[in-house]
Amino acid sequence: MSSHTESQLTALAETMKRDWNDRARENAKWYINTAKLEQSEAEFDATGANEMQGLILPELVLLTQDRAPQSLRFLEIGCGIGRMTKHLAGLFGEVHATDVSGEMIARAKQRLAEFPNVHLYETSGVDFAALPTAYFDIVFSAYVFQHVPSKDVICANLREAFRVVKPGGLVRVHTNGVEADRYAEKEKDTWSGATFTEAELRALARELGAQLISVYGAGTLYCWTTLRKRMTPAFVSPGTPQIEFFARADDAAISVIPTAGKDAWLSLVVSGLEREWADASNVQVEINGQSLTPRYVGRVRPHFESAVAGNCAAPLNSLTYIEVAIPSGMAAGATPVSVRLATGGVSPAVSVTLETHQPFAPKIATIRNGADFGTDICARGPKSLLRLFVDGLDEAANCDNVRVRVGEHLLRPGFVGFVTDIAGYQVDAQLPADIAPGLTTLALLFHDVASVSVPLEILATES
Repeated sequence: MSSHTESQLTALAETMKRDWNDRARENAKWYINTAKLEQSEAEFDATGANEMQGLILPELVLLTQDRAPQSLRFLEIGCGIGRMTKHLAGLFGEVHATDVSGEMIARAKQRLAEFPNVHLYETSGVDFAALPTAYFDIVFSAYVFQHVPSKDVICANLREAFRVVKPGGLVRVHTNGVEADRYAEKEKDTWSGATFTEAELRALARELGAQLISVYGAGTLYCWTTLRKRMTPAFVSPGTPQIEFFARADDAAISVIPTAGKDAWLSLVVSGLEREWADASNVQVEINGQSLTPRYVGRVRPHFESAVAGNCAAPLNSLTYIEVAIPSGMAAGATPVSVRLATGGVSPAVSVTLETHQPFAPKIATIRNGADFGTDICARGPKSLLRLFVDGLDEAANCDNVRVRVGEHLLRPGFVGFVTDIAGYQVDAQLPADIAPGLTTLALLFHDVASVSVPLEILATES
């Protein structure tokens, strides 16, 4: 994978350090959280709490592996001035945090001086030289590697993350997985960073001998990968798989799976596998004879536990949970599904019913104004231009087949397209001149299929 010499990596790391030191001096809070240009301490801290609610707490059982968080050592890579670190300190016993920017670390030390369990380090950008090997129970990074301009620098950091985690510990990191040609053509810098593909993540896991638990969001700006450092070598006996239970991945009560769309994911609960061996690299799922790579292989996920306990005689900790996508072009109807191991073992097939999917609704991810990209939307003036970041659009989306509905107003957008800076789709629409300030609703339509309506507060004209 490497294409840079050691001196080139050092030069890239120095550029990262310089740019992020400059950003810290200019406006650290905004560069860390770009929702609002000027943020009070309370507003900034609240966004860190929100990230905890969205990124840590839903995965807490999986991250801690049923251990008390207060007993664990947690490492955060890319802490900035401690937006999340402060909240992590209230949950985990020891919190260690790194950043390439010395300016960020200096400000984090000031902000977090009251937390004796927080330890902060400036890194070189390519290694964690100050951190001991096999010391941490959990290594975590969010919204950091998307700003790294080189795959080699990302890879060096991930190798270091795996070095410092204990046997049995987890590394959970966010990377940019966008592979769209328009993004690949864009010159990478310390803001719009390099793509690290699913194939590259899987190759790195093999190189490290890591147990690849999951890759969620492959191909998107928000790709989350979880690696585990095995307690024993991977060549232990894999066991013999038997499918005990299956359902749609998002809902254990639904056993019919759509052939396409956001819900076209199948979850299997399997007995007979050695949990220390099985992972998302050495287990395959066969659907109607087509061999597929899963996005998750590991312990039963929390939202399936009660259903599995009610349907399987085996204890939860002896079962393996697998998630896999239904491949495109699969016909509706009863379909054979089995689990095949890299060693050649295969489970007896079960029959899973697939159904023709309904049109996929888009989703409004973020609402900003087109003036300063803030979250305040005004009835008049520059901030009356809506700028929406949207999930669920594709290359067919344009100003003719996309509409924005604000209350009773149906607006034709002025721009619809893939934007390299966000590695996603953006929709711009001007509020009409007669729009009234106040609380209303906002929805997006693509091919006449509407997103879920969300509340939108329209302020009076900016003073």
